[in-house]
Amino acid sequence: MQNWDAIVLGGGAAGLSAALVLARTGVRTVVVEDRTPRNRPAAHMQGFISRSGMSPSALLQTAREEVVSFGGRILAARAVSTAVADAGGVSVTLDDGSELAAPAILIATGLRDVLPDLPGAAELWGTSVHHCPHCHGREVAGQSIAVIGSDVAGGAMSLHQAALMRRYSDRVTFYPNGIAVPAHQRRELDSIGVVIVDDGRVSRLERPGGAGVGVGGAGGGVGGGVGGGVGGVGGEVELSFADGGTAAHDAVFIAPRMVPRDEAFSGLGLTRAPQGGWITVDATGRTSLGGVWAAGNIANPRAQVITAAGEGSTAAIDMSGYLLGLDLGRSLNGEAASWYGVGVPGA
Repeated sequence: MQNWDAIVLGGGAAGLSAALVLARTGVRTVVVEDRTPRNRPAAHMQGFISRSGMSPSALLQTAREEVVSFGGRILAARAVSTAVADAGGVSVTLDDGSELAAPAILIATGLRDVLPDLPGAAELWGTSVHHCPHCHGREVAGQSIAVIGSDVAGGAMSLHQAALMRRYSDRVTFYPNGIAVPAHQRRELDSIGVVIVDDGRVSRLERPGGAGVGVGGAGGGVGGGVGGGVGGVGGEVELSFADGGTAAHDAVFIAPRMVPRDEAFSGLGLTRAPQGGWITVDATGRTSLGGVWAAGNIANPRAQVITAAGEGSTAAIDMSGYLLGLDLGRSLNGEAASWYGVGVPGA
């Protein structure tokens, strides 16, 4: 059993940002990451002040180096289970059988995108097939855009994508693909010039000529946010329809189903949001279990990279205060310390 002051599960923007803050305060910190960030298919990320256009992998590598430079440790491993430790805090079992324990733990394992069962979508994910207009819209501005309906939130996300993409291009086509389009939203889309093709049931996506070039699947994201960019701004995509017809567009937007990466901590009994199962946290990232915090997409599925990094930093500052309270409590022979209202494990 390796004992640490703080364990960070997930090496994306949230996890590494937290680890940096903790390591700088002298907290013995270890990051457990399996290096499968959600935005790994993307060549660039956008919307991160001073880092727009930087590759997600370069950002994370720089962050790892910064964490290590302040004494933090990075473990390339996967957490398989967690449990409340007998002496307080949480223990973590890794995929190699080794165990870690700490009085404070941050869960920043992120989410995975589950795409509709549409051949070609996963292969083109992050290059020509996207989901976030705020992340990718600017890079395809003025181009021919297809939005393909999915049943996420009853189709509401797809309708939102179709409307929002109109800000970036006057050539937006919405293929409901089986989802219902309420009359008032149909009027809204029509009023802003979005073309709705009701009878175009999309059955496949590919490069023209059948060259379906992809950069990995939809995959899961560890800690990092939505904010990947368009890998080389993709290229033309050919949509094949069930009736044998085809249509070509420069970029495609699809709403994936977002699923929390929670396999390792499902046994902790943390309070979850009724919709989606995201970990419920307060403004500092504290969960319903003392000594456990969460940040990034595991708690906030809407968080982009910059948002996740900020949430990780916020949680780390609160974790530092919590650990200080534990230290003061020990120096007072168990008397509760006033700092941050904590003094003993579980307070």
